[in-house]
Amino acid sequence: MAEYLSRAMAFAQDAAKLSVRLSEGLVDTALEYGLDTPGSFYDIAEYKLGQVRRELNSGAEKDKLAAMKRLMACVAKGQDVSEYFADVVKNVAAGSVEVRRLVYMYVQRYAEQEQDLALLSVNTFQRDIGDSDAAIRAMALRVMSSIRVPAIGAVVAAAVRRLSTDASAHVRRTAALAVPKVLRLDAGLRGELEDTVAAMLGEESALAVGAVVRAFRAVSPQRLARVHAHFRRWCAQLADADEWGQLELVRLLAAYARTQFARPSERPLDADHALLLRAVRPLLHSRNRAVVVGAAAAVFHLAGPAQLADVARPLVRVMRSSREAAPVALATILPVARRRPDALHAHVRSFFVAAADAPRVRRLKLQVLAALAAPETAAALVPEVAAYALSAQPDVAAGAARVLLRCAQRVRASAVDCFQSLLLLAGDTRAPVSAAAMRAVRVLLLDGTLRDARGTLALYDVLCFVARLLDRCAGDEARAHVLALVGEFAESRFGRQHAADVLRAGVRGFCDEGALAKMQVLELSTRLCLRRPEAESGAESETVLEALRRLHAHVFTLARYDVSFEVRDRARSLRALCPLPGYDDALAEASTQLRPLAAELLGAAPTLAAMKVLDGDDGDEPEFALGSLSLTVGHAVRGYQALPDWPAQPPQDVDRGPAVVAAPGPQPIAVAGISGRAHSAGYATPRSVADDDDDLDAFLDSADALPASFAPPASFVPPAPRTAVLFEQGELLSDSSTESSGSSESSGSSDLESESESDTDGAGSESDEAEETTALVGPEPEKPRPAGSEDAEGSPFVGTAIEDTSKYWQ
Repeated sequence: MAEYLSRAMAFAQDAAKLSVRLSEGLVDTALEYGLDTPGSFYDIAEYKLGQVRRELNSGAEKDKLAAMKRLMACVAKGQDVSEYFADVVKNVAAGSVEVRRLVYMYVQRYAEQEQDLALLSVNTFQRDIGDSDAAIRAMALRVMSSIRVPAIGAVVAAAVRRLSTDASAHVRRTAALAVPKVLRLDAGLRGELEDTVAAMLGEESALAVGAVVRAFRAVSPQRLARVHAHFRRWCAQLADADEWGQLELVRLLAAYARTQFARPSERPLDADHALLLRAVRPLLHSRNRAVVVGAAAAVFHLAGPAQLADVARPLVRVMRSSREAAPVALATILPVARRRPDALHAHVRSFFVAAADAPRVRRLKLQVLAALAAPETAAALVPEVAAYALSAQPDVAAGAARVLLRCAQRVRASAVDCFQSLLLLAGDTRAPVSAAAMRAVRVLLLDGTLRDARGTLALYDVLCFVARLLDRCAGDEARAHVLALVGEFAESRFGRQHAADVLRAGVRGFCDEGALAKMQVLELSTRLCLRRPEAESGAESETVLEALRRLHAHVFTLARYDVSFEVRDRARSLRALCPLPGYDDALAEASTQLRPLAAELLGAAPTLAAMKVLDGDDGDEPEFALGSLSLTVGHAVRGYQALPDWPAQPPQDVDRGPAVVAAPGPQPIAVAGISGRAHSAGYATPRSVADDDDDLDAFLDSADALPASFAPPASFVPPAPRTAVLFEQGELLSDSSTESSGSSESSGSSDLESESESDTDGAGSESDEAEETTALVGPEPEKPRPAGSEDAEGSPFVGTAIEDTSKYWQ
């Protein structure tokens, strides 16, 4: 038995070894006969790393190619394969172009870690710069500029200068993209690079013009006078440049226009100013989201409010295209909504908060809704926001309070309903929600919004309700607003009867209050003590006045030793206006003279502060340029370049190059609509296509719904309806189920100031063109038709179930 088991184990081991040898033999055979696939290298790269050194030093090009593919597969998986750098560098001059490409990619990846060994390949790269193949020249320069070794900065700059006049546009583009890399490598080469870029500004190729503008903005962004001679030509090239080149051109031309033309609201547009706006407007319909945002930013900063309606629909499309692009698009939409809200009234439902929205997206959407509050949107907006006020997410409920405030201010018909909702929301136990609601209540009581609602709401009852919130409000800011309201209405009926009771409650818990609430307790005490004695004598007894003075002295004594320096500083300033009896007798005479001024000061300053409840939410001008990373993150980042201000006196008689007339585009054909439905030649061309062919959105609408005036002629006889079928693998399918369209839209970068260092020349990701395929195959005439399969028009298979007819084709 033992001998049998030992033989079985030996047989199993031999079988395992044979299986490994067979699998290796199959792989080698596949490599030898070219049957390998990129996926095979990706799957078995780790298991073959032991053969890499031998294959790299082999004389066969196929072995070197297999080794490099395995190494790049490991790099794609995130593994460190820098130990093979010395063996890879030996193949920089390989005869195979494919091997050389992979070697260049590997060297570019690990050159910073192996700087000494990377220097050994510089001579080879310099030799390849003079190669007859434009692709080799471009790759050599790209790798040289990507090696972050300061010692070769001058060598790379010389190579850039040499290839800047190359006959190939692709090589010139690579040379322009290498300029920012060289500048980061050695800032002392700026002067030499400026001369090189200045000579490249006359680039005629649309492929390279965007890279040249990128290089110009990197080395000399302030020397906009050099743009004069190229302005009109660049406006004409804007539509033909690549997508990322369009973005660079739009940024540069927008900065140039802000220094050369007058503000649109001050005088009529200059001819060149209008030329730039006409060139930028078609970019709003680009498939690249970054280009759309950049074009919208240019229109926002260069055009008047009347032209902002053009950017509304493209920006909403970008916002709804992906979750990643939504924050950038919303940050761009917000200034547009504040400056021209009526342009977005039709899209108000697009900004309703969804359950899956990120916190930043929710906050931006609520700010946009606050900007869009108007009588035209009140019917849809107010009920939706009222539901947000009941949300379990504190940021949504707090944002809803701000939107309700805007609705109450701008839609007087809903002011009372919004105010009552805010009063109920002020009692929320969550500090951010109650603080936002109390801010809104305070503003509405002070700005006169509720003046027309005196018959519905009594100020006395409202203040009584607000004062009771001190027992429920947990947040420091909300309690401070309650105390501030009591002090601001101290002269009202409620103030004369109950302000002292509110002050007593505030003094009792003074040590447990926050800094904001403590300062409001001090101000309330000062307000009550500054009342005119003759007014007080008729309303309050001497006992109440004495109690107020003792409360005043007690709370200021507590504030004198408070841990917050802000509270101590406020107490000292208020004590100078209203001295403590028995403590500051030396200041009593001076305080009597300052009493009217102090009462006026305390009565005005808090009201002005309360009116600015939404700090920064109402400004028409954003703090940063639209489309910039600084606007998205909310602070200035490294590399941010602010747009220059409009000139007080624009320059006159500037030569901006010869006028460039764009070639006429193809005429619209009225045979097939863009929606895919065939139209007769008798249909007239839609107005939006003939008059405004730049507006793609209007063209889509007009193509799908033609007006009644575009009717076919009387002689036109429509064909009989017929449903085409697709015969495939024994199944009968409707043509509506076989139509498919695939489109991948390139994603824009929110980081619009950061400089790309990718291996693709900074061109970013490019999207494939949309394709629409429809396979229509009619039924074969020789096949028997099922009985009753023809309708009244004589068209087969119309009105019958598709699944019931498949058996006739078997």
